[in-house]
Formats: sequence, structure tokens, C-alpha cells
Amino acid sequence: MSEIALEAWGEHEALLLKPPRSPLSIPPPKPRTAVLFPRREGFYTELGGYLPEVRLRFETYGTLSRRRDNAVLVFHALTGSAHLAGTYDEETFKGLSPLEKAFGKEGWWDSLVGPGRILDPALYYVVSANHLGSCYGSTGPLSLDPRTGRPYGKAFPPLTLRDLARAQARLLDHLGVEKATLIGGSLGGMVALEFALMYPERVKKLVVLAAPARHGPWARAFNHLSRQAILQDPEYQKGNPVPRGLALARGIAMMSYRAPEGFEARWGGEPELGETYLDYQGEKFLRRFHAESYLVLSRAMDTHDVGRGRGGVEEALKRLRAIPSLFVGIDTDLLYPAWEVRQAARLAGARYREIKSPHGHDAFLIETDQVEEILEGFLP
Repeated sequence: MSEIALEAWGEHEALLLKPPRSPLSIPPPKPRTAVLFPRREGFYTELGGYLPEVRLRFETYGTLSRRRDNAVLVFHALTGSAHLAGTYDEETFKGLSPLEKAFGKEGWWDSLVGPGRILDPALYYVVSANHLGSCYGSTGPLSLDPRTGRPYGKAFPPLTLRDLARAQARLLDHLGVEKATLIGGSLGGMVALEFALMYPERVKKLVVLAAPARHGPWARAFNHLSRQAILQDPEYQKGNPVPRGLALARGIAMMSYRAPEGFEARWGGEPELGETYLDYQGEKFLRRFHAESYLVLSRAMDTHDVGRGRGGVEEALKRLRAIPSLFVGIDTDLLYPAWEVRQAARLAGARYREIKSPHGHDAFLIETDQVEEILEGFLP
């Protein structure tokens, strides 16, 4: 089992003490932004909304092969970014938005991408994009509405995960990628599932980590409480762009990302430090995320149901049996329990592996040695 030495950055703020297997790293990455749905076309959302233009912020690592058969598309979790791996140089860092700077210089899954690592840029063309609706460079509530010249804010249309998948499919078109291996964890795993069902002909292999086939009542309840912490905050109601309720929302969410075993191991002797930890995470979150994006993306998560319009979950997952697939659960995951992921794997005719960890849902980001070992047996 790994021990967290430092709470630093990334989707759920976890950095491991153990270095990656290979000490070599990739060159400093350069984030890019692509206009994927230009104004002459626009983007109609599944729920009837409209965006006159859609941009995605993305990073790539490695080179697309001549046969265009080595692409890996990685989907990030709820509050992640396109910055999957590598460390920004000072010039790049200075040009980032304030929220991107607050996210940090180092990528959120850096220990898995690099020479000699499971996602080696010498072998794969790795692509990572910030989800539509987020606040790290892709079109979202902070973006300027071309029709008004002002940020969308609360007027940003509601999204579904199928909207997020459709935007990323267009990114592959932009990059000249016809078919890719998909990897996603948590929200990213849900988007990967939707992508695979929407565009099965474009999927070489599918890896789903710590994600269900349907966002059920337990997970929705956590999202509901987090949103209420924001929506009922008088600061939010008055238009404060950084309401204190966002910090409380983060604290509530963190309780679903971790597990009792991990809290006991770290703070059993000083239980009040567990409370301080949640307050600390909330304060950091105020600097690195935006309330409207949190609302948009958490609501999009609640629409997740692969069976919607496809004859139910079982019928939908049967469609994945033609795609080599791997589902990875976590033994202490409170948010998306291992049985839920295992059941989805069975219905999809997929391989199933399980991460053993005291750290709960966050283990797919924390236990990178285990993740690498699991992927080694599937990706080649």
C-alpha cells in the first residue's frame, strides 16, 4: 500500500511518495486550444441548449504513427484538466490562466506518462483534453458568449456526458485520429463509456477506472449536497464568483473520494486533523476551480445512464462485447463501489481487475503502481 507524503495538486490533490518506475520525464508540454465547432456550425446540446462555438483545451504527448493506430485518449475526472503529464516550463506557465496556474505545473497523472512508463510517448500518441463545461481553457461558463461578449455564467446550457463525448470525438477528427484506445477514471470513465457506445468503430480498446454504467442514487446524493452548498450560499446568490459554499462543496465531495481506512491510518491519533484536512482542501479549491463549472459538470454526471435510449443498462453494455475492454474497481470505493464496476464489466463481457487500497475512490490516482501493473497486462 502507498502512503501519501504530500497533498499537492491534481484532481483530488494526491501525490505519492514513491517515484515512478522510470525516472525519465517528458519534455515540458505545450497546451493548445482548438475551435472544434465554429460559429458557422455551432453546437446543439442533447438537452436542447445551444453554444455558438466550442473550443477544447488539450495537450498531446508523442507522435501519431503513419498508420494512425497508436492514439490513446485519456479522459479526466470532475475537476481535472488537460494537463495530464509533464511539468510546464516558466514561459508556458506564465501564459496560463489564473485557474490553470492554480492547478499547478505538474500533470495530474504524470507518473504514468513518460519514457519507460505505461503510456510511453515513444509508443503512443497520448491525447488529453479539458472537458466541455470545465474552467481550464475549454468552452464553459467562464468563456465569453460570442453573441454578447460577456461570460456565459449561469446562462451556460446544461450538458450531458454524451455532449462531452461528442466534443472529444470532434477533437480526434481535428487531430487526424480515426481510432483510439480510451482510458478514463471516475467522470472520465463515464465519458469513455459513452464515447465507446456512441462511436464503437472509433475505439480500439476501452479502460474504465472507478466508474459505473449509471450514476445511481447514492452518487447523485453526494452531488446534490455539494451543489446545495453552493446554491444556498448567499454569496453565490449575490453573484460572488468565488462563493464560500464552493469550499464546503469540495469538502462534501472529498468525503466520497476517500475512505474510513485512510482517515484512520492518517489521523487516528489526532482525529481533528481530518477536519483540518477537509478545510484545507476547500480553501485550495476556491483558488483553482469555478462554481458554475462545478454545477454544470456535476449535473452532467447525474445524467449518466448508458441504458438511456438504448434499451436499458444490460442491453447497452452488451454492445461493448466487440471491443476489448477492461474495468477497474477499487475495494474501498464508497462513491462507486467495486461491485458496481464488477457488474458492469460482467455485462460488457470485459476483463475486471481491482485496486487494493485504503484510500477509497481516489486510489486510481494515488495507487499508480497498481494502475500501471493492471494496464501492462492489457494495453500492448
